[in-house]
Amino acid sequence: MNLRSIDLNLLVAFDALISERNVSRAADRLGMTQSALSHALKRLRGVFADPLLTRGPRGMEPTERALALREPIKAVLAEIQSIVSTRDAFDPGTTHRTFRLSMSDAMNVEALPAIIRKLRKTAPNIDLLVTTSGPRESCARLLKDEVEIAVGVFPNVPAEILRQELYRDVLVSVADKNNPRLKNGRMDERSYLASPHVTVAPNLDSGVQLDDIFAAMGLSRRVVATVAHYTAIPGLVRGTDLVAHTRRRLVNIFRSSANLVIFPIPAPFRVPELSFEQLWHPRHDRDAGHRWLRNLIKTTVGTTANKDE
Repeated sequence: MNLRSIDLNLLVAFDALISERNVSRAADRLGMTQSALSHALKRLRGVFADPLLTRGPRGMEPTERALALREPIKAVLAEIQSIVSTRDAFDPGTTHRTFRLSMSDAMNVEALPAIIRKLRKTAPNIDLLVTTSGPRESCARLLKDEVEIAVGVFPNVPAEILRQELYRDVLVSVADKNNPRLKNGRMDERSYLASPHVTVAPNLDSGVQLDDIFAAMGLSRRVVATVAHYTAIPGLVRGTDLVAHTRRRLVNIFRSSANLVIFPIPAPFRVPELSFEQLWHPRHDRDAGHRWLRNLIKTTVGTTANKDE
């Protein structure tokens, strides 16, 4: 094969086609017309002497040859992207640049304010475009280069994604200070299980799922409200007889010490810690600006976490 006959854009088209398995979606992702991408697919088939994509019962299906090529081509594109995007000169005091981040709603409240304050002091020309995604979607968006850094709890991370722990947090119980089941700011297991509960749905704020653990142990509670995010918990518990679990650091941000009480979850098992991380794709690993922002996030969020403990 003559390398001079291969257009780098063909490899980009291959990656999009294999990822999307749909010419229309791949064309939208690349900002191309469907006809132009169909022509690129025809050229790819000639280069690799293989159909690459064929029609199946579930739409376009990659051939064995295409599946074998997928990861090597993705790695090559990531390396090229890293080389092209590496910026030797990065001055946070003068550089104008926008970074794309993904955070959960809770992390927007918990981590983002400290990051923004630090940026305004040290890098006034750096802008952030922050969107909200769950753990699985955040990883997918990193792979597609839709975001550059994701911050949160990620139970399952693809092997090619780089990661760094920022801090750890623990789940605690929270109740209104006037809850009649509290004794000396605590609640025993029996009172805890007899209380009406608020819980967090596992789809977005993932990590330790207490509801699953309780169910596996045959322990039942009445859950009167299931909400999407931990950020809703303090307002729902305040002034009621409800009990909930949330993260210690997050409830400290919202808590009015005159209204809420936090205490260890009175469960017959050790509640695991939650590890909060930042994730990024190798394509950005050597980018000087990207490295600078990762370090700022690590030092800023980690320092704030230590103050809350």
